[in-house]
Amino acid sequence: MTEHGPEAVPSYRRPPLTEGGSSRRRRHAVAAGLIAAYLVAAVCVVAAHRLVAVEQWLALHLLVLGAASNAVFVYSRHFAQALLHVRPGSEQPAHVRLACLNLGAVAVLTGMSTRLPWLAVTGAVLVAAAVIAHTAGLVAMARAASLSGRLRIVVWYYVAAGAALVVGATLGGLLAGGTAASARWERALVLAHAHLNLLGWLGLVVVGTLFMLWPAVLRTRMADTAPRCARQVLAVAVAGLAVAVTGALLSGSFTWAHWTAAAGMAGYAAGVVHSLRPAVAEMRAKPPRTAAPVALLAGTGWLLSALAVDVVGLALGGTTAAELLGRLLVPMLGIGVIAQILTGALTFLLPVTVGGGPAGNRRMTEVLEYAWLPRALFTNLGVLLLAVPTTGGPRVLAWTLVLIGTGSFPALVAASLLAVRRPATATGADTAGTADTAGTGGAADRRARRAGRTTLALGSVIAVLAVLALIGTGTGVWPGHSSGTAGGATSGPAATAKSGVPVAVTLDEFSVTPSTITVAPGTDLTLTVHNAGGMNHNLLLDGKHGTRMLAPGGRQTVDLGTVTHDEQAWCTVTGHRAAGMVLTVRTTTSTAPPAATAQDPSMPGMDMSGGQSSPAPAWRPYDATLRPVTGGTEHHLTLHVEQATVEVSPGVRQRVWTYNGTVPGPVLHGRVGDLFTVRVINDGDMPHSIDFHASQVAPDRAMRDIPPGGELTYRFRADHAGAWLYHCATAPMIQHLAMGMYGAVIIDPPTSAPAATSQVLVQSEFYLGAKGGVPAMSKLLAANPDLVVFNGYADQYRHAPIHVPAGKRVRLWLVDAGPDEPSAFHVVGAQFDTVFKEGAYQLKPGDPAHGAAQELDLQPGEGGFVEFTLPQPGTYTLTTHRLADAERGAMGTLVAR
Repeated sequence: MTEHGPEAVPSYRRPPLTEGGSSRRRRHAVAAGLIAAYLVAAVCVVAAHRLVAVEQWLALHLLVLGAASNAVFVYSRHFAQALLHVRPGSEQPAHVRLACLNLGAVAVLTGMSTRLPWLAVTGAVLVAAAVIAHTAGLVAMARAASLSGRLRIVVWYYVAAGAALVVGATLGGLLAGGTAASARWERALVLAHAHLNLLGWLGLVVVGTLFMLWPAVLRTRMADTAPRCARQVLAVAVAGLAVAVTGALLSGSFTWAHWTAAAGMAGYAAGVVHSLRPAVAEMRAKPPRTAAPVALLAGTGWLLSALAVDVVGLALGGTTAAELLGRLLVPMLGIGVIAQILTGALTFLLPVTVGGGPAGNRRMTEVLEYAWLPRALFTNLGVLLLAVPTTGGPRVLAWTLVLIGTGSFPALVAASLLAVRRPATATGADTAGTADTAGTGGAADRRARRAGRTTLALGSVIAVLAVLALIGTGTGVWPGHSSGTAGGATSGPAATAKSGVPVAVTLDEFSVTPSTITVAPGTDLTLTVHNAGGMNHNLLLDGKHGTRMLAPGGRQTVDLGTVTHDEQAWCTVTGHRAAGMVLTVRTTTSTAPPAATAQDPSMPGMDMSGGQSSPAPAWRPYDATLRPVTGGTEHHLTLHVEQATVEVSPGVRQRVWTYNGTVPGPVLHGRVGDLFTVRVINDGDMPHSIDFHASQVAPDRAMRDIPPGGELTYRFRADHAGAWLYHCATAPMIQHLAMGMYGAVIIDPPTSAPAATSQVLVQSEFYLGAKGGVPAMSKLLAANPDLVVFNGYADQYRHAPIHVPAGKRVRLWLVDAGPDEPSAFHVVGAQFDTVFKEGAYQLKPGDPAHGAAQELDLQPGEGGFVEFTLPQPGTYTLTTHRLADAERGAMGTLVAR
């Protein structure tokens, strides 16, 4: 390439054929081989993802901790020597550090894949030690340099990146060791770890290196503004990253901290945008027309896109940041940024560091650049398809394009290293810089082109075979989004189980696959549960028994016993059940009668786009089972105010405001005299509050409005028994209740006899807004609801019947949340021998004039319970005897067995 002076770009003249120069070339060649090997391993993990533990995590870390980190170690030292004009010293320390890095990387990858935390933690320590030694070497080199170029600031980018990885590796070790005290803290550690490693260790290296690499690959002069811009960007990017990581860590304890993280990443993103100013000027002088600059340009574009998504996710807070980060990690950051910038940089750097002179440089470049334009198009189109939520055929196509576009690069690297070892001509074309341009170079060029064609064809064949394996082992979609499993076990959106045959179940953030398992009554249900996510999960039947807490990649086979009725299993980590981590076990005797007339298109506000008479496949019924009171007399609960759009009837979706993501919110259960401490956190975008009817407190303090991002601790003692309503008391109260902000508090009467089963039903109404939005106040005040429901979904217990034991005492608790409709609760075919309403028994066995009741009548805001026995097995209907409301969805089914 043409030189532009020591202050323009580093010198890439062919080093002299001394022992030291030969040693350096060998080290660069070895590093190229290691990088290619890690890339091949990542491709293999993608192809056989259902046969490998922690698939997405493993593939990303093969790119980051393996391929990219090796490149950083080798080339940051190479660039530092060029920028600081330092004479190369002994290569032995660099070899030791590189070996330590790879030993640690392999230990981390192996430890996490085989569920050996001690091995992963040991590997993290080795990686951190290697990075510390590498960074210390750079600092010593910078301090010892007596003459350096204007871009010496880039060396400090490498130092800051090293510091980021040391902290990130430490957090990774804490995660691998399972030290997170809660799911929220685990999410905070994951966010901080990912930002430090991806945007600190790699991001700072990329941004800093591009100041000198970009003009070099364009073969143009460096912009005069580059040195000053580099100094400015380093300060802004490091400060922004520090603020973002601090905010991410604080989000484990403080709900407002996600705004701090978002602000920090916005600053980091602003620094990256500012760094492009000299690059744009250089690109105007000489536009990119070859493989290396085009790949660097595309990778930078994906980096900016990923940063924009990341800032939005952090600003939204909660699980949104983790979910968005998880979705963009592999496609946008892993492939679009890391893999693409890595291949672009190596396309330029390998020839000038390993080629050994102009002839070797040209031969390697011919191979590495072969068919670069279609490969670039395939890669970026594949990344685009992967970045959007696609499944099935489009996702298979996306992986095909990525594997052909990027997956073939390791084969080209291997071919280029072989090509440079072959002499160009009989006389040798390396003797002068012009020899390669003479006639003697034609044969070498033709051989390089043939090698490129052969290698690309071979790489494409391998990629196609990999895609076929991908389809065969996982239906062509990424792990965690597919229904396939290993070992021949049954899986999918729904599965059928047989006694003694394990059903493979996959856990991910935040889903369970399959979501439904159908069994014949009396089946002994056995599950093989695999945690394919990046967080700890478990799966407990009825929240009581099942798997242990599984680390990422963990597996366990568990016998859930004999299934006689419909049941549910879910992840008990806080918030995961509400996020959708629920498995429904249905018996073949379950019935699902057609939906009631809530589907009538003449009803105002209905969104009939769904058109189905059954719930969507992702729908999960609200578990009505009343859990036993936990030990002790004090109860602590955290309620998050969240906004969501949910299905409230088959084909009907509505915007709701919730406590902890469900309508109604969680049921609180205790005894008379128990103390409740409820922490309410407003994650919404408007003020909300809470009013516990079970409490006796001063409303102006305990029920005050909570601003967005704020929180309130509400303490009360349950002085009296009853079925109590809690709800949002913010004005207009009718709107907040109608939007779903309510729940039940059950305080057992001291004299109540044990029941075989207890269920809680909260009756309420939905007033549907246009296109599923917030309904108009005029509609609410008209008190003519579109739907009347039990536990937040029209006819849900007709779609998912409640199973109760025949011949044993059943207790049904009722709370009418309103906001307007009363309830006349009745069970067809049953009589209530016990009725408890508003704190008093209206009917109780043992009374002298004992009879039976047919209804429990409740006004909005009232509650109570009924008890009865169903002597005969069969199907019974529960409903309100306000029949217009029953037809609007206040109906369900009891199955007695």
